[in-house]
Amino acid sequence: MDLNGKKVLVIGLGKSGISSARFLKKHGAYVIGFDEKKEDEMKSQEKETIQKFVDELYFNDLPDSVVNASEMVVVSPGVPLTKRYITLAHKRGIEVIGEIELAYRFCRSKNIVAITGTNGKTTTTTIVGEMLKKAYDNVIVCGNIGFPFIDYIESSTGDTIFVIEVSSFQLETIKYFKPRVACILNITPDHLNRHINMENYIKAKMRIFENIDQEGYSVLNMDNSITRDLIGCAKGTVIVFSKSKLEAQNSVFVDGDFIYYNFSGKLEKVMKKDDIFIPGEHNLENVLAAISCALPFKIEPSTIEKTLKEFKGVEHRIEFVREIKGVRFYNDSKGTNTDASSKALNSFEAPIILIAGGYDKGESFEKLARLISQKVKKVFLLGQTKQKIADQLQKIGYFNFEFVEDLKEAVKKSFESAKEGDVVLLSPACASWDMFENYEQRGRLFKQYVNEL
Repeated sequence: MDLNGKKVLVIGLGKSGISSARFLKKHGAYVIGFDEKKEDEMKSQEKETIQKFVDELYFNDLPDSVVNASEMVVVSPGVPLTKRYITLAHKRGIEVIGEIELAYRFCRSKNIVAITGTNGKTTTTTIVGEMLKKAYDNVIVCGNIGFPFIDYIESSTGDTIFVIEVSSFQLETIKYFKPRVACILNITPDHLNRHINMENYIKAKMRIFENIDQEGYSVLNMDNSITRDLIGCAKGTVIVFSKSKLEAQNSVFVDGDFIYYNFSGKLEKVMKKDDIFIPGEHNLENVLAAISCALPFKIEPSTIEKTLKEFKGVEHRIEFVREIKGVRFYNDSKGTNTDASSKALNSFEAPIILIAGGYDKGESFEKLARLISQKVKKVFLLGQTKQKIADQLQKIGYFNFEFVEDLKEAVKKSFESAKEGDVVLLSPACASWDMFENYEQRGRLFKQYVNEL
């Protein structure tokens, strides 16, 4: 793909957009940058960085003439494809791709593991990376976790193994992207404000299998009803995983107290499930998926076991922060939907004080409200969805909640309400964009406020 002199429009100038612009500029493209923020809303440092990599820069609104003059559009994941300027590009026959697709077109390696799903992506991606790093010298974990895929393309070789966390938003804009191993962990309602309905959301996730060939592998969860039904759509060699015993030829499963895999005609006992360092049934599911993704790389059972005994989890996912006067604080800022927060709540037996609420992605809070009534002694609600969650709690007769203005107040009041032995859990069940730049900023501020108590 020759970028020299090509007019490329980059839409959305966050982390992914800036990385794309930098790459395009380095390869000789004429780069046009656009972000829907108003110019005075962009931090001066961000603007200075962007200006280094673009030839033209637009804010707030994009003239049709700019789109018409473009030869290719690279759109950031956070930008809905229904936007006027993207619709116009499609209408004009201008190719619209994302950063993942752009990076793939210049990638020298065929060793790509791509992992998607509603929940567990970051944990699973990290575990796969840790397993592979124990057996191979050149392993890069990237995508939705850490830095964009495109940041590593020029320094990689044909021997590099990429382990990439990919979202449904990123999969909407692929064309040729072809992982060697593609995994869908699970699918539950999420991002319905963007995808409109579950059918569209499932279709976006399924695109991860789109270009898999006979030499590739598709990994699916047998314990999730939606992913189980996708087996007929998976391509290449299909590997399935379950927390129950499986008889399938290529599978990873639990039988009694032990984890096993059956792969390439070989049945192996891996380890006791209780020896996994990170707790929770959801993490057992993540572990089984990670083993499934590592099998095509001939990872030994002893390497898998060593990794899982040592791996202590990822930041912002049921992350222990500290204990103060017998009250334990946990940061689950990555709990950005109701299913993730439900799993977090079910990870504790101790009384819970919950901090929840945030950007509204169109989810129902009905099921979460029922679980809160069973597991939570008090809830502090903030953000765009606080009234929506409160309404569901009131419907089922749960009234032990309180509205707060910000996260700092939520932490302070949670500590004041807690007794020795209680758990204070930040698990918002919502995205962060109404009050924070991202879930990482929300989680780090939570930890800061806890440490200031």
